[in-house]
Amino acid sequence: MPFCKQFWRSGVGAAVVAAAGAALAAGSPATPRAAAQAKTAAAAKARQPDAEERLVQIIALVQNQQLDQALKAAASLTADVPHFQAAQLVYADLLRFRSGQPGALTPAAVAQRAMVLPVKHIPLPQAGAAVPPTPAANAQGGQTLEQLQGLQDEIRRRMQGAQSLPAAGQVPAEFLSLSPSVRQVIAIDASQSRLYLLRHDQGQLQLVDSFYVSVGKLGVGKLEEGDQRTPEGIYFIGRQIAGQRLPEFYGKGALTLNYPNDWDKAMGRSGSGIWLHGAPPDQFARLPQASDGCVVLANPDLIALMRTVDKLTPVLIREKLQWVAPSDASHRQSTDAFTAVLQQWHQAWMQDDPQGALQLATPQWTASSEGQAWHTRMAALFKGRSVELQDISTYGWKDHKGEIRVANLKLKSREQAQPLSLRQYWRKVGKDWRLFSEDLQNQG
Repeated sequence: MPFCKQFWRSGVGAAVVAAAGAALAAGSPATPRAAAQAKTAAAAKARQPDAEERLVQIIALVQNQQLDQALKAAASLTADVPHFQAAQLVYADLLRFRSGQPGALTPAAVAQRAMVLPVKHIPLPQAGAAVPPTPAANAQGGQTLEQLQGLQDEIRRRMQGAQSLPAAGQVPAEFLSLSPSVRQVIAIDASQSRLYLLRHDQGQLQLVDSFYVSVGKLGVGKLEEGDQRTPEGIYFIGRQIAGQRLPEFYGKGALTLNYPNDWDKAMGRSGSGIWLHGAPPDQFARLPQASDGCVVLANPDLIALMRTVDKLTPVLIREKLQWVAPSDASHRQSTDAFTAVLQQWHQAWMQDDPQGALQLATPQWTASSEGQAWHTRMAALFKGRSVELQDISTYGWKDHKGEIRVANLKLKSREQAQPLSLRQYWRKVGKDWRLFSEDLQNQG
């Protein structure tokens, strides 16, 4: 009986690829999404398919019952990327069916087979030759049940992510307005283990690429140091750290984030050292939830990101992203309403009305030493000068603690050699917006 028919008549249908197949079905594209996928696919043809694309193609071959081709492709992929454990799992499943062994990695069989999952490349046996025994059937090469389930989850999420791209032109709801100086933005959907890189061009955001990522062992919603959760919020890239300066565990490098931001601090959230970084050298990728709070990418993806993004690139992290059309009425209204608040704040200072500006801040902020320093700085800047409000980008965020706006902007007078770069945090108080913190950013 042909291999592919054996595979499907087994009744098991390979648990690994069955989950991935469900992801394929769930990702059936609508027309706008199909356009985005077609565009992404066209761009992908211009380069060699990466490891994830090859894995997706293998799953597609299985879905089409082209199991001999799938087996060859899996053998090639695991030879080229031997530490891609999710690919090894698919390859092992295909080999197991070819060998006639009953029961793939079904939940019931996982426990018994947890110690026989290959983690190193298995050469594809020649036609007619006996199938070699599954290697790594020892304690050193064995995987735990948790790891196996994690790999199955990784495959499912990779398939969902690859097949469920946002519709063309849609943007994460938190990106309200971007100045021309913002070249790219990053948005991370933890529920899909997906990082989206979008290019900003002439007021439009376009999806450039997406990558599989791993987040904290206990998911998102970081509250304190050591809780093994990844923070949710609007953050900005601080600096790049080359891999040579880091322990091997961090892979090819890191991009730092400004966690905790001023909203986190106001909410009493603690912790530090949240990065986007690479995977250890013995792993192509980590399981969907495997870090202590950082966002972990495969090293080729991390390198691509480090070559592309700028310092201060915004990074949105959400459990689940909400994508909206820029023309969405609610999105536009929210953007315009807050832009009016910034203009009101600017005009108050321009009209030498510091009390008017103070009324737009929270009493706690104006009474603090930071708030008083801010008041002194603003009064000195605007005194007798015409100061322009430039380079404005605004971001929205809402969680169970409240709703905020983050504004990056510059203030420039004729007397200044360089504009004053500020990041402001505003929160909703009743129906009004109130400034509750401000950070001085790099000049220029």
